[in-house]
Amino acid sequence: MADGPYALNDDGTAKDPAAFQQALKSDREKMQALKEEPETLRIVMGDDMHAFQELIKGVYQAEKKRMERASKSLSERTIDAQRASATVPRDTVQLYQQLHASGLQYGPAFRLLRNVHTPDLSAQ
Repeated sequence: MADGPYALNDDGTAKDPAAFQQALKSDREKMQALKEEPETLRIVMGDDMHAFQELIKGVYQAEKKRMERASKSLSERTIDAQRASATVPRDTVQLYQQLHASGLQYGPAFRLLRNVHTPDLSAQ
């Protein structure tokens, strides 16, 4: 979970709702996006901390459910479907460097990957 003013409790409420609210108000990009949601903007700009906490909690829970659905659908895909969606080639040298940087060390004898492809996330 996020740190600083956007830190959340396990239930999705803000650890410091006043700091969370102030951080939102100070973020021009987020405030611009909120202008398209007048009811949400009213809660963010208002003084009702209970309503603000419920708003944050609702957004957190909706995102959590969305991520669970996405994870479940990805895990249920067949190998052929995964292979068909992985269209972007990856440099295996760079991949092994990233693995090494993360603490996984594969010597030359274990470097068996010749072709690595990942999904094109820019299309989503």
